[in-house]
Amino acid sequence: MSVFAPATPFADFIYRHFRSVHALKLGLALLVAVTINAIWAPPHFIWSMVTIVVIMMSLPQVGGAIEKSLQRAIGTCLGSAYGVMLVATVDSYWLIMSLLILAVSLICFISAGRYSYAYLVSGFTIIIVVGDANHDTSEALWRTANILSGCVIAILVSLFIFPIKAKQDWRSQLTHAIDNMAEVLAQHLKAPANHDLDFRAKLEAAMKAVLTQKKLFFSLEWESKTLKKHKVLLSQLANKQVRLITLLELLPLTRWQEEDKDAYLQINAVASELAFYLQQLAEFVAGKAQQLPTLPECLEQELQHRLQLSLASATTTASSTDLDAAAIDGEVPQGFALTGYSWLIYQLAIAVEALYEDIAIIEIAYNKQPASQITSGKAD
Repeated sequence: MSVFAPATPFADFIYRHFRSVHALKLGLALLVAVTINAIWAPPHFIWSMVTIVVIMMSLPQVGGAIEKSLQRAIGTCLGSAYGVMLVATVDSYWLIMSLLILAVSLICFISAGRYSYAYLVSGFTIIIVVGDANHDTSEALWRTANILSGCVIAILVSLFIFPIKAKQDWRSQLTHAIDNMAEVLAQHLKAPANHDLDFRAKLEAAMKAVLTQKKLFFSLEWESKTLKKHKVLLSQLANKQVRLITLLELLPLTRWQEEDKDAYLQINAVASELAFYLQQLAEFVAGKAQQLPTLPECLEQELQHRLQLSLASATTTASSTDLDAAAIDGEVPQGFALTGYSWLIYQLAIAVEALYEDIAIIEIAYNKQPASQITSGKAD
């Protein structure tokens, strides 16, 4: 099923109440750990509960829990193996501590990027295992086993009990960003000349939604093979949203005189189509539309032609003498202002079309259509 397909009532309920669901799942995972401890009472079982809290507390999504569980398990196993090897084979206290410091320093040097948490866990596991170098490895082995059991419990609860999907959150954040941008564009086009509307709150909300999308990328890879294959496209899609937000930030800075109102209204009539296309795209991403809406073929070229026509009357009415006089007075010629405004609308059209292209590729990939059909998502 496509990531843009309408969400089931159950999935929608989980997402709308994900904080409560997440707290419930964490409590159930701890209850499983407590039950295991009550039945078998393995030594140092507290590490299992600590692991569950560390993994699940800050990562409600299934993909995030799997990612962090695997990193913690790998880091624990590697750190424990190195620590046990030291205390089992080296008799000298100073030599053990020297090798411990060397290993932790090396881990600190190479720790970076996506797997930094695994490096962190590996480093402090070595310290805990070696301890005071008393050659008792039983605690280290039990700790490793308990951490692994905690990872397994966290993964199973995340997967099978009210799963909170990163795909749902990503789609919601994408919808929120596009919807805010469409609303800003529509409100600007309806506003009078020299309006003082403040769009910062909506644009900041859109940017926050884009940043949230980026934080979900790793989780998405674990939940969807299709999105994993298009992880570069996800990053490009976020960057294109940032570009569109930047262009929209320039709109409130544009000003015109009342006598040039007709020319600007003609340009805004063209721009109003972009707001409509953005709103349609937001509805599709939210699952409110069955099919991806189509854009006119060669949209930017068509808009460029229409913008040039709308500017023709404005540029011909201003004589060269008037423009020279305005330049001498230090004023910006109105023809230049109109041209700059039309350029901004033209760039908005290119940005909107780019969003359509990336979302169309993702939708076609989910539908498993041939690669030859992965086009820009425009109508034939």
